[in-house]
Amino acid sequence: MNKKFLMICLFFIFLCIIPFYCQFSSAKYVFDTSFDAVKIQIEKKPIIEVLSVSNTNTGYEKYANHTHTITLRVKITEKNIAINHFNRNTIQILINNTIANPSMNIQLISNNHGEIIYDIVLSHVTGNGNLSLIFPEGIIEDSFGLKNDFLKFDTGISIDNLSPSATTEELSIEDNKSQYLIHANENIRPINGWDFDNNNSSLSKVFSSPITYPIPITDYAGNISEVFVDVKNAKNIVFYYANYNKYPVKQFEHSGQISGKQAILDKTNYKSEMLVMYLDGNIDKNSLQARVFDYTYWGENTTALCDYSEIKYQYGYTPSASTWYDMKSLNVVRFLGKLSLQLGGQGHNVANNSCLNVSKPIPSQIANQNLYGLSGIALQLKNCDDYSIVYQVYVPNIGWLKASSDGEETTYAHNKPFSAIRINIVPKSEKQYLLNYWNRVMYTDSIE
Repeated sequence: MNKKFLMICLFFIFLCIIPFYCQFSSAKYVFDTSFDAVKIQIEKKPIIEVLSVSNTNTGYEKYANHTHTITLRVKITEKNIAINHFNRNTIQILINNTIANPSMNIQLISNNHGEIIYDIVLSHVTGNGNLSLIFPEGIIEDSFGLKNDFLKFDTGISIDNLSPSATTEELSIEDNKSQYLIHANENIRPINGWDFDNNNSSLSKVFSSPITYPIPITDYAGNISEVFVDVKNAKNIVFYYANYNKYPVKQFEHSGQISGKQAILDKTNYKSEMLVMYLDGNIDKNSLQARVFDYTYWGENTTALCDYSEIKYQYGYTPSASTWYDMKSLNVVRFLGKLSLQLGGQGHNVANNSCLNVSKPIPSQIANQNLYGLSGIALQLKNCDDYSIVYQVYVPNIGWLKASSDGEETTYAHNKPFSAIRINIVPKSEKQYLLNYWNRVMYTDSIE
């Protein structure tokens, strides 16, 4: 019985231990059931965009011609570029939707964090019309096979390689003045001293004196044309002058006309011996001031009498190198019925003529060579803020000298007298145009 009781107890003990044993055994393997979140990335197409456009046509950046440089800054956004065909062979340049072929230089500016910056530099752009660029589809492709979209970019710049054309018109207005108009076929840039007339394609200016000279007009793209200003009817202020060089003087010249022209035409060696001049119109007649260098046969410290007026003239500067004659001076004469300022005097190259203080008659063979006369001249307008005086002399065998103005002396050499001269009163804003125009004929025999 005891043995049977023992067996029963062992059986119950076994039954109690089994659940615990199974529980312990199942815990032998521990599984980690935590998970990382799946990272999902949505790929975007490569993007091409124009960040900025610049133009070297300063002040008129919306216009350009072949002389200007246009720069486009372009950004490409893409981290995983597999194919990059961003180059001059794929980018198209259009002028009014027609393919153009300017010089193109592509410069890499930066390449950071999925952004590439390029500068597209265009120069020598020919043609006429609106400038645009085409970036074709697929010139940038990423590693997933995605490609950029087609992009046509309008720069907003008008390419213009045609020079402006213009017509001119002179209108007589009050006080014997003229309003001169320049009508261009397109918008043009301002010109100093001229006014825009209602729009940016017409310029106007009031003139007091006759004058002829060319003026450049420039369109917004920088193209330049030359237009001749030819004022004929203005008589508010006129400068009259006559030059004696052995030819008879029958009239005064004015407004840039050549006095002494016949000596140029005949190619003589005649020299200017005397000048007479006066101002007319709405200006103080005494504002005219003048001096000359007089080269005479008799030499320094000698004085002679003019055969026409008996006014004294002398070797060297008259009146001096630092003083001036004007209409209040003693050398004022009546010439061709007009009260005029005289410089020099007739008789420089007359055989047997002599000066006052030395008995030294000019020999015939010397007189025939016509070696003597006025060799330097300076003119200016006193107390005249709005106008300049421009003058140019012609020296035989040399041609026209560089034009001078406002008190500058013009001379080739004091022993080389001139034979012809032209003079004009000009608004100060236009002085350089006239100087440039007259200087085109330097060292020539032109009579235009």
